[in-house]
Amino acid sequence: MVDARIALDAMGGDRAPQETVRGAIEAVGQDAALHVVLVGREPELLAELETATGAARDRIEIFHASEVVGGGDSAAMGYRKEDGSIRRACELVKADKVDGLVAAGNTAATVTAAVAVLKRLPRVRRPGIAVPLPTAKSQCILCDAGANIHCKPVHLFHYGIMASLYFTAMFEKERPTIGLMNIGSEEGKGTGLVKETARLFSETDLNFIGNVEGNDVFNGRCDVIICEGFVGNVILKTAEGLYKLISHRVHEVQGVLDTVAKEGNEGVRDALRRFRSNADWSEQGGAPLLGINGMVLICHGRSDSRAIRNGILQAARIHRRQVLQAMAHGLVEEGGVS
Repeated sequence: MVDARIALDAMGGDRAPQETVRGAIEAVGQDAALHVVLVGREPELLAELETATGAARDRIEIFHASEVVGGGDSAAMGYRKEDGSIRRACELVKADKVDGLVAAGNTAATVTAAVAVLKRLPRVRRPGIAVPLPTAKSQCILCDAGANIHCKPVHLFHYGIMASLYFTAMFEKERPTIGLMNIGSEEGKGTGLVKETARLFSETDLNFIGNVEGNDVFNGRCDVIICEGFVGNVILKTAEGLYKLISHRVHEVQGVLDTVAKEGNEGVRDALRRFRSNADWSEQGGAPLLGINGMVLICHGRSDSRAIRNGILQAARIHRRQVLQAMAHGLVEEGGVS
């Protein structure tokens, strides 16, 4: 029984359509209740699907879209290309023909298409990208990671409400802690933007712990970290670069560690697996675009089949946990700011 139908912008990303289609095949192979709709140029997608057989192939279909939004295209092209794969995927979500979509292409164009086609949830002024990041305790959600770089206090406030609701739905933790990114933890520090945002948070029942600094991102001090998109994207890209450096250093001594593991110390090998699973962005899959009246998951432009697979599986989990419904209800309950 199929209980999740996810559209994939199969033409989006640096390695499409080869890796996107492979990721879809791997996803349906791991989830027997999953159906994937590949959106893109049918002849190219059919050629890539030749490797899929049996039950997996039966749960993958193609929705033809003749145009592709490239990485160098402007954000507006996400909507202006009427037969573009990302716009068509958004339209499938709006028509309730799929339960959500996954895209690894032009992020700005994806956000533009999603806002134009799906519209925003009631009370939400701007959508925000909620990125999971590893911490010393487990993981946290950083929002926004690049959807909106011209923020007002109300935008950051809504990010806090939505990211908190998302964290509760996905990680089953009531009243997750919320921190506001600043240049100091002391009350009253920072720009007018963060000061006014802190005031908005303090007047609610949200579990707001105040300002946090850059070194708090990975120490597990809070579950949700709120910041404007410019700052969030810098944090995200810095984290990715640091992981790449650490991974390279680990690889340099991999031979030694493998020898130790072969001699009976499986703990070393297990520790390496946990490190990769916790810190590798490919294992996380993607980041949901919060505030849209439809489920949109944004993957890294460099995503390979593993990342696409994990993104699709994550999108199915979000749908099954009814995160969008919880978020819409929570925004009304919290009162929002119109």
